[in-house]
Amino acid sequence: ASYFFFRSVFHKMSSKEQKNNGDGKQGGDGLKHSNFRGSMSSPPENRVAPESSITPSSMGHTDRYSTSRLPQTANTVANSKRRTSHAHFGHPIFPVRNPTPEDLRTARQLKEYLKKKYGFTTPDRGNIDDPSIIWKEGKPDYTIANLHYFLGKTKNHAPGSLEMTVENLVKTWEMEATHKEFYQWITVNKDNYQVQANGGKIFSSEESSWVGNYNWLMSACKKELYDASNETFESSHGKFRYAFPEGFPWEVLEVLAGPPKVVFTWRHWAVFSGEYCGHRGSGERVTMTGIGMAEMSDDMKIQKLEIYFDPDGFMETLTGGKKCRDGKERGIAFGEPIAGGEDNLSRLMTEMVMTDFSDNDDDDEDDATSKRSNNGEHRTSGGKCPFAGSH
Repeated sequence: ASYFFFRSVFHKMSSKEQKNNGDGKQGGDGLKHSNFRGSMSSPPENRVAPESSITPSSMGHTDRYSTSRLPQTANTVANSKRRTSHAHFGHPIFPVRNPTPEDLRTARQLKEYLKKKYGFTTPDRGNIDDPSIIWKEGKPDYTIANLHYFLGKTKNHAPGSLEMTVENLVKTWEMEATHKEFYQWITVNKDNYQVQANGGKIFSSEESSWVGNYNWLMSACKKELYDASNETFESSHGKFRYAFPEGFPWEVLEVLAGPPKVVFTWRHWAVFSGEYCGHRGSGERVTMTGIGMAEMSDDMKIQKLEIYFDPDGFMETLTGGKKCRDGKERGIAFGEPIAGGEDNLSRLMTEMVMTDFSDNDDDDEDDATSKRSNNGEHRTSGGKCPFAGSH
């Protein structure tokens, strides 16, 4: 109902922050700090820094967005301009990792504003509120990941459409591959599940879940650009988290064929505002497109997933071999971001303040995640998830 969008969240958010002060929890998501899973037992070259060191300040972003309460029109507009200008110098806007309470609160409100303004639908990643799930390193929070997805998406598929169904399936599969042990996955046929990238090696269910999505997807890449055999689940995620502090959103462009063999085109994009193996990003958008084919079982579980894209061109951009590009001169055609992308953030935040927009955190799935985590209703094998939602 539309009235949900106009109920203020700020009094509740303030009380939540006061309750969480000093308890080791961050940003209202109720997830504690921890190192990457197994990172300190990995060889030195495969280690990634602890989560507490992957912060905007450690990446040069010391001028944090800080307003005691939105809306404060002058403060908000000025700070939103600083955020947008920082993006051009390789600094995060709303970081996926280690967001402040202000980041989370503002991201939730802006996400709800975009939903109302453009008719967007929050991605459905399955029942992540299931208390029986034992998370690898803590329950993920997709608040900021969903915001960046809204900012950069070029398609607005209708609810219930085949395109939205496929997009949600892939997003749920990605969430499971990153955050859940294989025996708890519900998106795949565990007995027959296989994955393959660019016609290369076929990975079994056990191997693919062990090495992680980045490594099997990049297995056909030139070794001098990315040697998947020398990377672990943890090290691969760590490298791309450093490169893309604002996340790595993904969308379905078009579904070309339906079940039992689903064929679809897709787009992946990110703002290269971090650093990849010593190569500093300039804040430009990096985009890649590709084709996916998913063989589905009778009960609509993925049995085999084949992905086709250009990993070499993508990695040459990150390693300094090519200038950042938006992907339009090659690959699959796509349009401009509906909401204008991160470069439009200042205007969108100003609009939101001028219209005195407020959302209702009781009806927001991201806030529900935070509340349940704070109440300790979810089991975890670790602390805060080091691979917090980015797609």
